[in-house]
Amino acid sequence: MRNSRVRCLVAFTFYFSFMQVLLAQPIDSAPLPSSELIKALQSGGHIIYMRHSQTDHKQKDQGATSLEHCDLQRNLSVAGREMAQSIGSAIKRLNIPIEDVLSSPYCRCKDTAKLAFGDFKIEPNLQFSFSKNDKESKKLGEKLYEMMMSDSNHALNSVFVGHTSNLRDGLGVWPKPEGAVAIFQKLEGRIIYKGLIKPNEWPIL
Repeated sequence: MRNSRVRCLVAFTFYFSFMQVLLAQPIDSAPLPSSELIKALQSGGHIIYMRHSQTDHKQKDQGATSLEHCDLQRNLSVAGREMAQSIGSAIKRLNIPIEDVLSSPYCRCKDTAKLAFGDFKIEPNLQFSFSKNDKESKKLGEKLYEMMMSDSNHALNSVFVGHTSNLRDGLGVWPKPEGAVAIFQKLEGRIIYKGLIKPNEWPIL
């Protein structure tokens, strides 16, 4: 009897965990190639989630109580700053309309947002979920999903600049490598994942 109960508990735990993963997934359309994603963005009405640009992995986040202390965080490398500027220039030259830009309070995200888009606002709920415990990480993932669901912009494109773990926790998508841009669209009350543009996939103009 005891073994039977243990097996039931294990099965229930597995099922509950599996359902949590499923609930984190958006409607997954067939991913589009970068050329088609760019055309979609030119039409507006999409949600851009940009992972911060390339960082210096010799640096480590040191758990600063204030995220304004960039010297205690992993920051953009020289190549990362150039990458963010290059992506921003491509977006401008391709006439991709951008409205609100929200950024994680981490310096690597704020610098990416500034270099790529210029004006941005800090959104505390975009802070690095990987640095939190399981409960807090889940909550940040849910907040990201809620923010995307509340997006009412149909003419322009909304932008979130954040970390890979937040998008994984909220929508089950891994934006890799650093500087990758994941494209979503809100349609009929659901979030649809349309594909990923990697840093080297932006056309050179």
